Amino acid sequence: MPQQFQVAAFLGVALLVLVWMLRRHSRDLRQERSVLFDDCLSLFSNCSLDQQGTRYPQLRAQWSCGPHTHPVSLHAIADTLQTRRLPPLWLIMDVRCALDLQGTLDVLVRPTGVEVFSPSRDLPHRHELPGHWPQTSLLKSSLPDAPGVLARIDHAACALLADPYSKCLTLRPDGLRYVLQIAQSSQAHYMVLRNAYFGSQRLDPQQLHRKMALLGEILNTLKANNA
Repeated sequence: MPQQFQVAAFLGVALLVLVWMLRRHSRDLRQERSVLFDDCLSLFSNCSLDQQGTRYPQLRAQWSCGPHTHPVSLHAIADTLQTRRLPPLWLIMDVRCALDLQGTLDVLVRPTGVEVFSPSRDLPHRHELPGHWPQTSLLKSSLPDAPGVLARIDHAACALLADPYSKCLTLRPDGLRYVLQIAQSSQAHYMVLRNAYFGSQRLDPQQLHRKMALLGEILNTLKANNA
């Protein structure tokens, strides 16, 4: 009986230590991820950060683009659905603005079929890309005149997609979405634990400003007359 009590006491202590370690890890991970947008808040106004558990925070704010101000939302997600490469960390940028479009257009770079942030699979029309665009991209839309839309935003869209880390550009009547890879999981961590770990990440405000400027050029070109 004494030996059984010793074993039970040992297991109880071990369980308490494990719970403490898990809680400390969760606290540290949450804190590490909470700083993702800290250096970029000055680019926006009326900023609001919402962080659920150990996820990366979501930034909701107002963004001034010329004489107009638009609601924006930025958040990061880890892509663990891909099986043949280290998990990437995607930054998803949504800008709300009424655009002069009658449907949706989506450019998806190097598609794998697991891009949950892209509506590509649900769009009926597939189009040929202009010759100077990245030819590893898939262009789909619900617009018969998608090439005409691309011609209007050629400069800004090409500049965005020329970045090898760009993943997706989606245009809708109510705004646009741009997806960019900002990190990749540590190989050692993922190979041993099969868990994506990106270390401490802080967005570069200058890089984000350049991306937002190109998105603003697209918005200004496609903006509806009453927007």
